[in-house]
Amino acid sequence: MLEVTFEKQKRTLKVEPGANLRQVAIAAKLGIYAHIFKLLNCRGRGLCASCRVEIASGQVAERNEVENKNLARSLKKNPNLRLACQISVEDNLVVRTHV
Repeated sequence: MLEVTFEKQKRTLKVEPGANLRQVAIAAKLGIYAHIFKLLNCRGRGLCASCRVEIASGQVAERNEVENKNLARSLKKNPNLRLACQISVEDNLVVRTHV
């Protein structure tokens, strides 16, 4: 089991390797969507970029094309941003949400 710590919410979850970060957060009832995006989001397809999180520590795979396209502007300010829906948990992580 791996540990994912959501820094802002002060919660640590034990997850199976390969679990999707967005699904882990939703299952634990942790908010990763701000405001109206709680209802209006792409449901994990990587199209809306509303599930942006910052990986504070831990290793994740390289960004895919979907992330590169949707985070292009934001990466200039913060190169650690990722889309939770595109992350497969393969290491212990510390995650900062923007909610």
